Amino acid sequence: MSDIYRRLEDANIPFYEYGITAIDSYYDEKPRPIKFLAVQSSLIELARCFSELEYPGLPYADASLHEEARFLCVENALDDDLGGPWMNFRKNPSNGVFYDKNNIYDDLRARTIPLHFTKSERSLFDAAIFATLRESLPQATDALVLPSSSSAMFQKDLLISILSGPYPASGFELLKQCGFIAREWPELALLDDVDQSKDFHPEGNGWRHTMQTFSYRKDRDLTLSLALLLHDIGKPESRQSDGKRFNQHAELGARRAAKFLSRLGFDEKTKEDVVFLIRYHMMPAALAVLPIQKTKALVADARFPSLLELFRCDEFSSFKDPARYYEACSAYRAIQHTMKNPYRNADGSKRRAARRSSAHY
Repeated sequence: MSDIYRRLEDANIPFYEYGITAIDSYYDEKPRPIKFLAVQSSLIELARCFSELEYPGLPYADASLHEEARFLCVENALDDDLGGPWMNFRKNPSNGVFYDKNNIYDDLRARTIPLHFTKSERSLFDAAIFATLRESLPQATDALVLPSSSSAMFQKDLLISILSGPYPASGFELLKQCGFIAREWPELALLDDVDQSKDFHPEGNGWRHTMQTFSYRKDRDLTLSLALLLHDIGKPESRQSDGKRFNQHAELGARRAAKFLSRLGFDEKTKEDVVFLIRYHMMPAALAVLPIQKTKALVADARFPSLLELFRCDEFSSFKDPARYYEACSAYRAIQHTMKNPYRNADGSKRRAARRSSAHY
């Protein structure tokens, strides 16, 4: 049991996971970084339990605990209406029991997950996150409530929750349909205007290519997922040069990504790692032919395996032959092996034995 749950229990505050947190658990999905909890307490009681509590004024949370939890304070944590049948689905983490006050078990088993919820300020937030449980997104039939403004924390929570779901593309498509992305994340909206050669990108334009990359993730690591989402945002401002259709788009994209992540309030470590992956995401394609002097520092970097994973998703989403990815992996292993050999230089050449000098008296 997490420290949050233990502290709530020690304070005798009744609490339940609800909404997407409870439903992810029901489907045995990997837990998302942010937990959504309904607590039967006042804000004052909750603040006594968590001295580090924050009050962000979010439509889906009365209080926040770092990047870990969002709390709704209610009179009855089990029975109060939290925003419709799917938001009312709850789980007691203490004993693992689920509570379905609106009888949605049949829909749960059939995975007939709704995309639209109550006409409230939080409806877009809920619908976009729930959409990530579906592989495809049908055309929207009911208008969602687009908030008049969205705080940085709202946007960050939404982005993290979408990226940590099984099908992020569905969540992003919903946000795109309702105009949220064009208004709040224009860097991503511009990808829809990036036409790409069908010879190299049969999957379509920059937006469709980006969404396709999520189909090839092996896990839902946040840093990698952010890099997948943002790896090509430099293409809209890049220009054709030296025979390259999107010359320097990696460098341009790294700068745009840094600004985007700063605007949403991501920490410096996450920002630095994502920017690194975007800045060098084209390099693995040339790893086997580049001089060792240009690649040694990158190969030695602890983030290089994530860079290879980004390259794999990027290549496979374009339906390319996997040969370049396997060639990059082979070159990576060879360079690593050589760098560990005490009798070889990084480029594979033999090291000259140190000459012994003798002293004459």
